[in-house]
Amino acid sequence: MAKLNARHKRFVTEYLVDLNGTQAAIRAGYSPKTAAEQAARLLTNVKVQEAIQEAMKKREERTEVKVDRVVLELWNTVTADTNEIVELRRCCCRYCWGEGFKYQFTVGEMRNRHEQYNIEATAAMVKGESIGPFNPQGGIGFNATKLPNSDCPECFGDGELKPFFKDTRKLSAAAKSLYAGVKITKDGIEVKMHSKDKMIELLGRHLGMFKDKVEVTGEGGAPLNVIFNIPRPPKE
Repeated sequence: MAKLNARHKRFVTEYLVDLNGTQAAIRAGYSPKTAAEQAARLLTNVKVQEAIQEAMKKREERTEVKVDRVVLELWNTVTADTNEIVELRRCCCRYCWGEGFKYQFTVGEMRNRHEQYNIEATAAMVKGESIGPFNPQGGIGFNATKLPNSDCPECFGDGELKPFFKDTRKLSAAAKSLYAGVKITKDGIEVKMHSKDKMIELLGRHLGMFKDKVEVTGEGGAPLNVIFNIPRPPKE
């Protein structure tokens, strides 16, 4: 690392954390009020720049992680489609596709209804009673993934909103970069994702697109008075 004083070295170390000059200056011990100005000055210092580049190179060699790989990971996160991880689907209701728009069942549900009907019908017959014929209502074939029926008199074509979580083992490389895990709560499953805003900022800094804003003011935040000493022309 280029020859620097202790605070400059600390700034270089902190700058490599998130490439944020202002925050690095604050963590290095500079006043928050002048951190942006100090960061701008340090980042234009040749020795500081050399130290940053040297430190980055050593980190690459030590971790075997190249800048291109980091940028690719950031790019994947920024461009990933969240629908690869979780979707909010508008699906049909139970009446949408039933016969005569009556309540529709799956094959398994209908089988269970038949079994229950037979039990109740047998019990009634033993007593010399009858419970009447089996009522299939809207029939079988309910598929919760179907689109709503615009003519449905129950949901009026709006269907029902249902969250759908994808199998994270089958995510694309970009979606895997965005995915940050799940959390089981009393209300259900919470899917976590990395902040795209933060990744856009980091990507922009790596590509040199974003610069720290520098505001120079006088004491107490007052406007800075600049005095120009312009030499007078020599007398003839």
